[in-house]
Order: sequence, then structure tokens, then C-alpha cells
Amino acid sequence: MKKRLFSVVILSLVVISLIAVYAYFRPGAMEGSGMPPDPTGSKESGVAVGMDVGQRAPDFTLTTADGEELSLSDFRGRPVVLNFWATWCPPCRAEMPAIQSFYEKTGREIHVLAVNLTASERSAARVKDFLDAGGFTFPVLLDTRGDVAREYLVRAIPTTFFIDREGIIRARHTGSLTLEMLEEIVKEKF
Repeated sequence: MKKRLFSVVILSLVVISLIAVYAYFRPGAMEGSGMPPDPTGSKESGVAVGMDVGQRAPDFTLTTADGEELSLSDFRGRPVVLNFWATWCPPCRAEMPAIQSFYEKTGREIHVLAVNLTASERSAARVKDFLDAGGFTFPVLLDTRGDVAREYLVRAIPTTFFIDREGIIRARHTGSLTLEMLEEIVKEKF
């Protein structure tokens, strides 16, 4: 009976978390934000900027948990695994060790960037504490206003984009990833 109750509580928390994320990032949330209404952005080299597979990933600049400012375009020429997550998200927490292992195995060939939905966190310090406690060393960018998650149309987390050397999105995955899944998608798409 206790096991069943525990399962129901965990499932309820996951559902509530997903509803909260959807409500926060629902369509129309960008109205009045000063963001351009056209989500495809401009074109570079004949490839439309957007969030769909085959489109150029929108560039952005955020500050890391360590205080360094990074842009997605800084990594042009190297494939990027771009992961959106939050500390309060159980599936996100579950995939962090896989992302760390992937980063340790491929960090020189494929860059890992984890974008924390800091706007939904209690504080940026809590994110830093979580990373330190888990021994996670991959770069974590703080989306303190939620602008990047909205631009990438992230509706549920974790969501991961696989971006090639030219900045083109080659795959998108919503849900937790294992190390094996990460390696398989990269092998298939890059």
C-alpha cells in the first residue's frame, strides 16, 4: 500500500510539474515581451532560423552558473547537445548523470550546453548548489527570464536539441535521455 501511494504521489508531482511548465511557456506568453512575432527569425546561408529539425538554431547569449557569458554561436564548427532542464524536475535530475558521462566522453568533440530554466527556480544559487553537490561539470547556462526556453518553444522538460557544426538542428528529444540514447542519436545524426 505504501509503495502504491508513493508511486501515485510521484506521478502527481510529475504531472503538476508538466502543467506548471506548460502554463509558464504557453503559446502567447511572448506577447508584449518585445520579442519579434515571427518565430522563424532571419535567414543565414539560405537556411531559416527556427526550432524545427533542419532549421538553423536561434542564437542566444546567457551567463553560466560560474558567471561566464556564452553564446550558442561561440560553438559554431562543433556539434552541440543543447539540453533544457530544471532542478525541480525529477526526469531532468534523473538524466543529469548520463549528461555528465556523455560530456566526459565526448567533451572535446561534441559540446554540451545545459540551459537551466532559472526563471522557474527558487534561486540561481540553488542551481549552483545542485550542480556542486552532484559533481556536474558541464556548462550550465542560466535562463533567468525564460526568454531562451520560450524562443525554443520548450513546452516540457527535459528537452534536448542536437545541433550540427553549421548550427542546424538535426534532432529534438523531449524526455529523459540515457547515455546510450545520447550516443545513438549523435551517431545517427552527426
